[in-house]
Amino acid sequence: MNTDRERSILKILVHDKKVTVKDLSTRLFTSEPSIRRDLVSLERQHLLKRIYGGAILDDNDVSRQRIPFLLRELEQSQEKVTIAKKAASLVGDGAVVFLDASSSAFNLIPFLALKENITVITNGIRALMKLCEYNLRAVSTGGILLNSSCALSGEEAYATIARYNADFFFFSCRGLSDNGELTDISEAEDYIRLHMMERSKKAYLLCNSSKFSTRCFHHLCHASELSGIISEGEVPEGLGEYFL
Repeated sequence: MNTDRERSILKILVHDKKVTVKDLSTRLFTSEPSIRRDLVSLERQHLLKRIYGGAILDDNDVSRQRIPFLLRELEQSQEKVTIAKKAASLVGDGAVVFLDASSSAFNLIPFLALKENITVITNGIRALMKLCEYNLRAVSTGGILLNSSCALSGEEAYATIARYNADFFFFSCRGLSDNGELTDISEAEDYIRLHMMERSKKAYLLCNSSKFSTRCFHHLCHASELSGIISEGEVPEGLGEYFL
């Protein structure tokens, strides 16, 4: 994605399924020629297909893999920033931090950059690029690339994780059930999280309120196994003891 406006267009398109240049121009307070140029750019990225007067989603392998991850980045962005600030406040100078490949953990990086002598170990490709941008000391787990989430996984990643002792592990998952069960749709990413949790003094779930009362098919762990849960929303009834 090249511009914030392109991101906004994609978010609207995924919600509405079909967009017009005129409507986008009105909603984004941008001229129609500028909107047309954005649509051309998005089409070149194979994320949409232009039609007369507007665009629809392009149903191809690239868009099916990239759009779900882009949406994760776009969803509840302000909430994730709030969560990231809370999480970063726990980290002192000189800490060693594990981050998973989630967009919630990704949002922590600018705030970790305010600390001194931080080391971050992650299996997230986008996180590694962001860490480079902020000139932070970073370690890649290596491993097999999961194209759908830009995450590294597998035995090579486990071996790297096992060589480090971290002060903190910050991660996210797709669901937090009413009884405190953490769940996700990716077994491979959950196994990475378990290895990172095992090698960390403290582990914190970064969980926006949209994930409350949600249960996915793969069990990760229980809230009682964590150091705490950090969220921007109200604490679910019965789970208050786990939230910071």
